[in-house]
Amino acid sequence: MPNNDIKSKVKSLYEIMKDEKINELEVNSKDYSVTIKRKDPNEGMMVIPAQKTAVKPVAVKSEEAQAASPESKTSGETIKSPIMGVFYQSPSPASPVFAKEGDIVETGKTLCIIEAMKVMNEIKATFKAKIVKVLAENGKPVNSGQDLFEVEKA
Repeated sequence: MPNNDIKSKVKSLYEIMKDEKINELEVNSKDYSVTIKRKDPNEGMMVIPAQKTAVKPVAVKSEEAQAASPESKTSGETIKSPIMGVFYQSPSPASPVFAKEGDIVETGKTLCIIEAMKVMNEIKATFKAKIVKVLAENGKPVNSGQDLFEVEKA
C-alpha cells in the first residue's frame, strides 16, 4: 500500500475521531494495523480502557463552590459523571434502582452505571451520603463532569 494512501486514511480517521470526540481508535485490516491516540482536548476527562471497570466520581462540589457558580441548579454537594455516556439507574430495566432519592448509601455502593462504548462503568459512592436528588434521567446521555446526584454527607 503506498505511503500517501496510509497517510490519507490516518488523517481521515483522525478527523472523524476529532468530530466524534473519540480519543483512541484501533483499525485492523488485512493490509495494515493502526492505533491512533489523540491528546485529550478537555483536560481532566478520563479515557476508559475497553474492559469492565469501576469508575469513581471525578469531584464533589462544596456548597461554597455551588454558590459561586450562577448556572448551578443544586444547593448541596453533587456527584459528577467522570465520563461521557448513557446514564442507567439499574443494571437492567426489570431490576430495582441502585440508589433513589432519600436513600442513605455507604462508601463503595454502586450509585449508577454509565455506558460508554459498550462498556458498563459502575459509579460508586466515595463517602457515606444521603441521596437528595437524582439529577440525570435514566437511559439518557450524560457528559463528563455533569451532575448526576445531589447528596448530603451522612
